[in-house]
Amino acid sequence: MVAIGLGVAAVTAVVAGLLLMPPERSTPDLLLFLVVVVTVSGVGTFLAMRVPGNVIGWLLLASGLLFGYGILSGGYAYRSIDDPTGLWPGTALLGWLNNLLFLPPVMIVVVAVPLVFPDGHLLSPRWRWVAAALAIGTLAAGVRPAFAPGPMGDLGIDNPFGRPGLEPLINTIDTLAAVTALPVFIASMASVVVRYRRGGPIERHQLKWLIAVTALAAASLPFAFVGGTLGLTVAANAAWFVGFLAIAALPIAIGIAILRYRLFEIDRIISRTLGWAIVTGVLVAVFAGAVVLLQAALTPFTHENTIAVAASTLVAFALFQPLRRRVQRAVDRRFDRARYDGQKTVDAFAEQLRDRVELTAIRGGVLATVDTVVRPTSMGLWLRRPAADAAR
Repeated sequence: MVAIGLGVAAVTAVVAGLLLMPPERSTPDLLLFLVVVVTVSGVGTFLAMRVPGNVIGWLLLASGLLFGYGILSGGYAYRSIDDPTGLWPGTALLGWLNNLLFLPPVMIVVVAVPLVFPDGHLLSPRWRWVAAALAIGTLAAGVRPAFAPGPMGDLGIDNPFGRPGLEPLINTIDTLAAVTALPVFIASMASVVVRYRRGGPIERHQLKWLIAVTALAAASLPFAFVGGTLGLTVAANAAWFVGFLAIAALPIAIGIAILRYRLFEIDRIISRTLGWAIVTGVLVAVFAGAVVLLQAALTPFTHENTIAVAASTLVAFALFQPLRRRVQRAVDRRFDRARYDGQKTVDAFAEQLRDRVELTAIRGGVLATVDTVVRPTSMGLWLRRPAADAAR
């Protein structure tokens, strides 16, 4: 019941914050952020109920609560600032709370959860220094938004707890937080690598869920930033969207890994994702190259691009199926080896069937193939009697 109450409180807070947010500030990014908070809080609630001894569920719940109340306080403060009748009571305090609650939930999801994933415990007592450094660094990073004098971000309101006399100390503590951040993050990622190398098959598949989603976010968000800098607006927006979806999917991947629900599907998901990404990239490159070449070749005869675009589309369409089969086979060989080996076994048996006529040999081949590919705990084969034998 405690977990359910905390989860409902987190989601209620973020929804109320988005409803309070002025319309001009309610961007699509905030709606995606709502999805992130809902998944973090929902998975955290479910894990805290199902496996209360695993600290990861409670960490996700804490992150969702901090996210939710940060959005709620920010929505109140921004709506108060935009109110032409004047500021609402407590605006400065809630604006201060909004600034203060931004970093801790991010550090929980990005650093603390990978550090104890998937069993909720550190690798060994020697890793306690990383947890201590994480706590110290997060507290140090909160000193500037808590006590720095002057306006708070884009709110335009002075910090109610700002202390000008503490600026030298604030700068020193801020430097400590900056120096601590990178080593702690690297140590958290290193713990995942160490667990993967030491772990058994189940733990490795649990870690694959975390690594796959994190890698997608880590690839998409920098590309979005670079694409926006270079003026590639459409590509940058698509990358931002994929990155936010990956962040929203991270708690779901964590929940699947910890509860071991369809755990071994991760190999197929990775294989399909990589296969389709490679095929899409190659076809886009072929299409663009064909358009450019055909335009150059057809320019003396026509002033329109219609023929070049149509021909390039036909080329890409003709290449799609053969390219997809070859790429998927190559990717399966590396990332979905079980399926690849199973498919090879089935294909080999299909070839042998062409030369076999004895029912006993075929029956033995079927049972051996199923045992190799599926590994069932029990197995049986029923053959329908021919009609003539049944009549006799």
